[in-house]
Amino acid sequence: MRFIYQIVLLGICCACASVLAEQTDISQLQQRVKEARQQGNMDEAEQLASHYLALAVKQNNLVEQGNAYFNQGRNAMERNNYIDAKPLLEQAIALFQRTEQTKLQADALRQLGMTYRYQSNYPKALELLYQVMQMYQALQDTSAIASTYNSIGTVLEKMGQYEAALQAHQQSLALHYQLGEQSNIASAIYNLGDLNRTLGDSPKALSYFLQSLELDKATGDLRNIAYSHNKLGYMYCESGDFVAAAEHLNQALALFVQVDAPRDADWARVNLAKLAMAQNNHDEAQQILDNVIARAQQKNYHSLLVDAYKMVSELAIRKGDDEAALSYIAAGLAQAQQNNELADEAQLQKMRVDVLIRQDAVRDALTALLQQKKLEEDIFSSKKAATIASIQAQTEYTRQQLQIERLQQQQALQQAGLEQQRLTRNLWLVGLTAVFVLMLSLYRRYIQQQQNRRLEQQVNARTQELKQKHAELESAYQQLETISLTDKLTGLHNRHFLESHIENDLDHCQRLYQDWRAGKTAKPENADLVVFLIDLDNFKALNDTYGHNIGDEVLKRLKHRMQQVFRQTDYLVRWGGEEFVAVARFINREDAKTLAQRFIETIQQSPFIIEGLAPLQVSCSLGYACYPLDMNQQNSRWPTLLRLADLSLYAAKYSGRNGWVGIEDCKTQLTSANISAEQLQHWLEQNKAIVHHSFPGSLYWQQP
Repeated sequence: MRFIYQIVLLGICCACASVLAEQTDISQLQQRVKEARQQGNMDEAEQLASHYLALAVKQNNLVEQGNAYFNQGRNAMERNNYIDAKPLLEQAIALFQRTEQTKLQADALRQLGMTYRYQSNYPKALELLYQVMQMYQALQDTSAIASTYNSIGTVLEKMGQYEAALQAHQQSLALHYQLGEQSNIASAIYNLGDLNRTLGDSPKALSYFLQSLELDKATGDLRNIAYSHNKLGYMYCESGDFVAAAEHLNQALALFVQVDAPRDADWARVNLAKLAMAQNNHDEAQQILDNVIARAQQKNYHSLLVDAYKMVSELAIRKGDDEAALSYIAAGLAQAQQNNELADEAQLQKMRVDVLIRQDAVRDALTALLQQKKLEEDIFSSKKAATIASIQAQTEYTRQQLQIERLQQQQALQQAGLEQQRLTRNLWLVGLTAVFVLMLSLYRRYIQQQQNRRLEQQVNARTQELKQKHAELESAYQQLETISLTDKLTGLHNRHFLESHIENDLDHCQRLYQDWRAGKTAKPENADLVVFLIDLDNFKALNDTYGHNIGDEVLKRLKHRMQQVFRQTDYLVRWGGEEFVAVARFINREDAKTLAQRFIETIQQSPFIIEGLAPLQVSCSLGYACYPLDMNQQNSRWPTLLRLADLSLYAAKYSGRNGWVGIEDCKTQLTSANISAEQLQHWLEQNKAIVHHSFPGSLYWQQP
């Protein structure tokens, strides 16, 4: 009987040991997968991730299953296999949502957004990344917020929105710098270097890439090291240092092959083709580019395909083959337009202009030139130059601070060595003195400590209690303040927030114009406020058809559309129901028409994607008014400004919807906010008001 009992006990122990071993194994697997991926051992990373998933399924651990799917998706992304990455990440998201793992769900959503970015679906990528940003902000995860700014910046850069991209990357750098995250600091500096390259500041870009390579080598991430080598090779090729260019590009290609990243490897080959072309090795360059284009078409690497078309077009121009050049340029333009990559589209149009001029096709060249100029104006206007320069200065300050800290650390280590030598020489003398003094004071301290210990315990307990109460009060106050100024449904500011802040802006605007009227300063620029009043068309019908839950989803997603058009410094407010207010702060009023048209097109051209429904086609109407209404005198305040924007909105509704109406100037004495449509029409007839609108026919201020 005792023998049977011992056998049963031994079996139970073995089973427990097996379970414990599995739990220990699964707790370590995620880190092992990540380490293998960072070291470029992708086959090992995939084997570990598969084993990870099998153990998680066996234990019926949904969170670990989500982690396993997430790591399989990340492995697919590292191999540039974005089609396979999407369903794996979506499975992880579903499991994290089911188990209420908000942080893990946000991590997976961010990677899903980046798969859309790498496949050139930039609007979808931005939609997901802005959703992720809200989740991280709610969690107060500073590191994740900084990384998301980095992701948003890369998407905005590909869309040609350089000012917004610079702001996002600068915020990423500043936050990572505060946290001391060297790998992420390197990524932010790399992205800022690429933006400076795009904006034409080659010396600064080269400096940034060299610093990012140094930081990447310190962290040991092979893929990031390859990225920095690739950019440095490109920059050295541009400057004519072909030896350095070849060295960096070949290192980049070898590392991309080592980590099994075929798209990135072809990216390095495009730069090697550029190097071959610069050295007049045209046949070698043509062969490289033909192979890259074939693989990019086969694997749907859309952004890489545009880069390859640009390079092969330049090669055809150098060879004097104008027909081939125009053919490549046309293919590149079509792909760039599909990708919504405005900067690449503008570069290809410029190349097309050069070829057409060489062929004496003047009319076609002029048409291409006009298209190019329009694209360049959309991407970068002189009015953005000051803002970009300010952001770049802030970036340079942060980067230099990082370099200064590194030098200070090195000096501190050297100084510590010298101090250690001096300390060794004097150690015995100081030690003997200290022992003598210590013996004299020990007895007195002992007596004092006995007397003070009880009092200190009481004080510490009371202090800790007060700290806890203070923290609770401060947290409650912050929550109350946030709730009182934020719309619960959309997360935008509410009416109370706007009414609390707008008067200060109006006063500041008036001071700028008063100095000008008094002859103290030149006419102010970027000193106007524009109040946009936005209303979704036929929203009641949408609610009646699909239900109020779907209507609420549309209102939530309208927030992201507003953030795409307006700046982070502008006020974005839910006014009530389906009405929203955007206040563009301190711009030139001439830009109001462009902002209004861009917002109308943003709503009209991109359907709202809601799970379980066909894409919803929604439109909106918009009315705006500029402040000050009369630049030569102070003639209005907030209620009047809001009333004029409201009249403009109703005019847009009455005139056919899906358009905008704006009041830019009103030279009349406005003593009351009770302005009627009839009064406004009368002022228009007397040329006392200037109105712009987007409607081709007549403008109706009252219901027709």
